Amino acid sequence: MSKLYPLFSSVLKEVEQTLKETAEMSHPLVVLFRTALEDERQALRNLLPILKQDSPALEDFKKDCSVVYLNDEIVESTFRAWLRAVDWMDHADSEEAAKLENRFPGIKKTLTEAAAEIENAYGDDTSKYIVPVLYRPQTGGVR
Repeated sequence: MSKLYPLFSSVLKEVEQTLKETAEMSHPLVVLFRTALEDERQALRNLLPILKQDSPALEDFKKDCSVVYLNDEIVESTFRAWLRAVDWMDHADSEEAAKLENRFPGIKKTLTEAAAEIENAYGDDTSKYIVPVLYRPQTGGVR
């Protein structure tokens, strides 16, 4: 099994939990970040069987891997916008938003660990086209 499997598996669990916890919310920003989370979930589900192999070929999972990272960026920024909106309006979702606030930094930390592993396994030149700058260890991503 690839070292990436437990990392991306952890992200999938967090994504699914977030989708479950926000299922009844209808705020437009929630709908937007849930759509990105659903795409991310599907990409993770595609990715995990490939990562069960000992040495998966990058070519076999790079597209889904890119989707995970790019959608995570969308989710993070949209969630932050929703958090600001519900706090500002003293909206009923404020309490739920506060509960979710701690989940996204954890996901980003896990994805940053995965980015380092991708870079170690497949090289810097190749990984830079898959992993966005915010997650890459040598470019100031979260360590």
